[in-house]
Amino acid sequence: MKKQSFLAWVVLGSSVAIAQQAPPPPDAAQQQPPPPVFKESVEVRAMDLDVSATDSKGQPVTDLTRQDFAVRVDGKPVPIDYFARVDLGSIHAPDLSTASPDRVLDVYKSNGEAFVPRHFLIYVDSGDLSPGVRNRALDQLKDFITRLGPTDTARVVLFDRRPKELTEWTSSKETLLSAVDLMEKGVGMSRLENQLQTLRTIDSTRSRQSRLMLAQTYADQEATEVETMVKDMRVQLATLTPLPGKKAFLFVSGSLPQQPGQAMFQYAAGTFGIASLSSLSNVRRVDVQIADLAKVANADEVTFYTIDAKGLTGDGATAAADDPLAFRPGVSFFARTNAQSGMLELASQTGGIALINNNDFKGGLARVYQDASSYYSVGVNLSNLPAGVYQKIDIAVSRPGVTVRYRRGYATKTDDERARDVARAALKTNVAYSSFPVKLQVGPSSKAKKQYEQPITVLMPPSALTFLPEGDQSKASAEIYVGVVDENGRTSDIGREEAVFTQPKQGSPDALAYPITLQMRKGNARVVVNVRDKVSGKMGTAKADIRVE
Repeated sequence: MKKQSFLAWVVLGSSVAIAQQAPPPPDAAQQQPPPPVFKESVEVRAMDLDVSATDSKGQPVTDLTRQDFAVRVDGKPVPIDYFARVDLGSIHAPDLSTASPDRVLDVYKSNGEAFVPRHFLIYVDSGDLSPGVRNRALDQLKDFITRLGPTDTARVVLFDRRPKELTEWTSSKETLLSAVDLMEKGVGMSRLENQLQTLRTIDSTRSRQSRLMLAQTYADQEATEVETMVKDMRVQLATLTPLPGKKAFLFVSGSLPQQPGQAMFQYAAGTFGIASLSSLSNVRRVDVQIADLAKVANADEVTFYTIDAKGLTGDGATAAADDPLAFRPGVSFFARTNAQSGMLELASQTGGIALINNNDFKGGLARVYQDASSYYSVGVNLSNLPAGVYQKIDIAVSRPGVTVRYRRGYATKTDDERARDVARAALKTNVAYSSFPVKLQVGPSSKAKKQYEQPITVLMPPSALTFLPEGDQSKASAEIYVGVVDENGRTSDIGREEAVFTQPKQGSPDALAYPITLQMRKGNARVVVNVRDKVSGKMGTAKADIRVE
C-alpha cells in the first residue's frame, strides 16, 4: 500500500497456514466481536437497467412488456434475458420467473412476491447554501425520510470543505432525522461566503486587471473545493456498490458547476461571451471528473437524483444574497446554467432526475421516491458483454408517445474489482458480507524502526472455501483483501494476496488461518479483511477496531 505512508501491510510466514487447534477461546472472541452483517453477498450475473417510462403528460406507463423494449450496446442489438416490472418496491408473480437473479434474492421472497430493497445515500453539500435555503430543503428531506419503508436503508453525509459522515447505513428513521436536525444547526456556506466577498471586492476595484486577478483567485478556490467534493462523492459511491437492490445517490446542493469560476470571470471582465474570455481566464474545468463519476455510478448500477436547493429565486436583497451571481447583470443566465450543469449531467447519464428551477421540494422528493420504487428491470447476461470496457447503452420502446429514462452506459467489473469494492464499503461503513464467517485475531503490536508492527490472523472454517482433490490431499485458493483507515480518516489502498490452503483428504482442521502483519503508526485504526473463494466467488468480511501502541 504505497499510496499512503501511514501504513503498509505484508504477509509474514508461509502463504499457507492450517490451524489444527480449536478456534480462539471465548474470551478472545469476545474481545473481537463480529461486525454487524448488512446484506448477504451475491454473485453479479446480469447488467440490470432500471428503466422509467412516462407518457406525454409525464405520467408513469405501467403496462409495457418485454416485447416493447429494444436494447443496444454500442449500437449493436442485444437480447433481453430478464424482464420484470418493479411496482412499489416489489416484483409480483408472474414476473418472478423472468426477473434478473440479482434482483430476486431468496432473503426477500415472501408469499409469491419479492421485495427489492432500496438504499439512499443522502449527500448534502452546504457550501453554496445560505442557512435559510438549506433548512428549507432539509425540512422537505425529513418528509422524504418518513416515506422510507421497513426494507429501505439510508446513509447521510454532509459536505462543507470536507466530508462529515453523519450516519451508518440504517433503516432507523429516528437516526436519519436526527442527522438532518444536526445539519440544520450547522453554519456551512463556505463557497457562498467566498462568492459574496469576491463580488464586493470586485465592485470596489477599478482596475480591470486587478478585477481579473481577483476572479482568477476565486476560480482556483472554487475549483479546488468542487474537485474535492467530486472526489469524495466517488469515495462515498463505493459504499453503495456492493448492496443488492435499487441504489440511489441523492445529491442536495446549490451548485455543481462544470466550469467553476467562469461566471465570475465574465462579471469581472465585463465581457459576456465565453469565446471572448478564452484569452483572459485559466479556469479549471471539472466536467471530465463529473463525467467519470457518472460512469462509475453506471458500472455500479447507482442512479443519481440531484436537487438544486436554491430552486426558483425571487426578488429582493435576501434572494440576491442567496444566489448573488444570478442577480448580476449580464451573467445571471450563465451563472445559473453553469451551477446546474453538473447536476443535470449526473442525473441524465445515470437515468435519474434533476430537480432544478422548482421550489416544490416536497413534490420533487415524492417523485424521486416513486421513481426509485416503480420501474422496469431490464436485464442482459454479462456473458453477452465484453469485460472491462465502458459501452454506450440505448433503449427504445415501440409504443408511440412513451419516453424512457435509463443509465446511458455500463462497464462490466472484474471479480477483483468487486472484491475491492466490498472491502472499501466495509472500511467506510457498517456493511459486511457473510457468505461464510471470517474472524480476525489481533495480536499485540510491537515497535519497529519508524512504525509499529501489528500482527493479525485471519480465521475461517474449512467449509468457507472450495477444496479440490490434488494427489493425496486437497487444495483451496482464496484472495485476501486488506484495508485500513486510521483515526484521522486516512485510508490505505486495498491490498491483495492469494492464499493456498491444503488439507489431507481424510479429516480436516478446525480452522484455516492466514497471518498478516500491518505496519502502522501509533493510534486507533480500523482493519477490514475481505476473503473471496476463487472457485465459488463467495465472500466473507471481518473488521476489527484496534489500538496500536
